[in-house]
Amino acid sequence: MRPGALPRAGALVSRRWGRALLGALGVGGAVLVLELLSRAGAFGDGELPPATSVLARAAGMAVDDGFLGQLGTTVSAWLGGLALAVALAVPAGLLLGSLPRLDAASLAVVELARPVPSVALIPLAILVFAEPVRVERSLVCYAALWPILLNTLYGLRDVDPVAKETLRSFGFGPLSVLLRVSLPSAGPFVLTGVRIAASVGLVVAVSAELRAGGDSGLGVYLLQTQSGGGRPDLMVAGAVWAGALGAVANGVLVAVGRVAFPQARPFPRRRGSAPSTPGYRASRSSSNAGRAE
Repeated sequence: MRPGALPRAGALVSRRWGRALLGALGVGGAVLVLELLSRAGAFGDGELPPATSVLARAAGMAVDDGFLGQLGTTVSAWLGGLALAVALAVPAGLLLGSLPRLDAASLAVVELARPVPSVALIPLAILVFAEPVRVERSLVCYAALWPILLNTLYGLRDVDPVAKETLRSFGFGPLSVLLRVSLPSAGPFVLTGVRIAASVGLVVAVSAELRAGGDSGLGVYLLQTQSGGGRPDLMVAGAVWAGALGAVANGVLVAVGRVAFPQARPFPRRRGSAPSTPGYRASRSSSNAGRAE
């Protein structure tokens, strides 16, 4: 074990617990502020229920089979569309990043299609896909495709060219360079794109259910809570569940990144000290060797 590894690991764990504590304090503070504002009537009479009432409703939904079925429909379409986007965007990004001419030729198409809102494609998706779940999944896939694709391209452009040339000098082919150097180096960028795409995909999934309707889903449940005079507590509780889904997905992806790419985790260092990266150490060694000569 390297000297100082344990103190660094301990400092990293301490920072994580500190961030978790600050996050918990932030959530508690927000709940307290909303509770006080609602009790004081700042949002009108009954327009926004107290935070404690919303949290109680959200907790009760955890044992409501009807709501869990609606939530399961949204989660299934969301994860299905996200998985399809990963399966399409990562290979496409690797192909475009490895072939500069193809990347330049497709740049105009990407920049033209990327800004198109997924919600604007709901009528077209309904015409192409008859089933509501397939409509929702296709829209999620379209929205999640671009963050993953662009982050894959940026990750490949950030690969150290010296590392690739070194591998080629030892007789490795383009596929080996891609699998041994480019893909591991771009992995953290790809995972960041998936994290962004997961949040965007959840928003699109619920929005598609709100706009396109269907038999079930979290968006359909929110529409149903508006009927019969409306139930603001149930509406906000459903939104809380949507936020909880996004937070859980982000936490899972962060944990996957820590396990799959441990070298991408920055250790705390003193201000003004050099970054501990292989490329920096290699450049420093080369410059020191040049001075010695």
